[in-house]
Amino acid sequence: MRLRLVLLPLAVAAALAGCDRPEPPPEAAPRPPEPALTERVKVLNADVLVVDGQHIRLAGVWAPQPIPDARCWAEALAAREATARMREIIQQGSEITVAPSAAKDAYNRTITHVTVDRLDLSDALAERGLAAVSDRYRFGWCEPISTNEPGAPPMRSLMDFGR
Repeated sequence: MRLRLVLLPLAVAAALAGCDRPEPPPEAAPRPPEPALTERVKVLNADVLVVDGQHIRLAGVWAPQPIPDARCWAEALAAREATARMREIIQQGSEITVAPSAAKDAYNRTITHVTVDRLDLSDALAERGLAAVSDRYRFGWCEPISTNEPGAPPMRSLMDFGR
């Protein structure tokens, strides 16, 4: 009985001591990881991208057009190469910077300066010969083959092959 009288106050004291302690702060929820660049950027063709849902056109360059808009096979092949290079840059990149201008193209896309990991995409295409600098002139991707070759048929597009 005496033991019970000694243990009861100790048990009450221990229970009350536990109530006085403040609860530890909840651990901060981990931040979700940033989406990969390939999830944020879709390459439609070498100079047309969709970045975070916004259709944009690269500033300062003319890239060759893919099928069905290519005017010859040379342009279609150049477009495929340029688009593949753009996808490679996006796939390897981790950080994108988008600086839109006030200008729009004929399809209402914002003309935009874009860098991936500090690499200007327009410069990257132009330096490799995969796009022409637009402030000079619109490059004739087909001229060396279609118009300068003796006997070459005049072609307005790849769709002329079926006629």
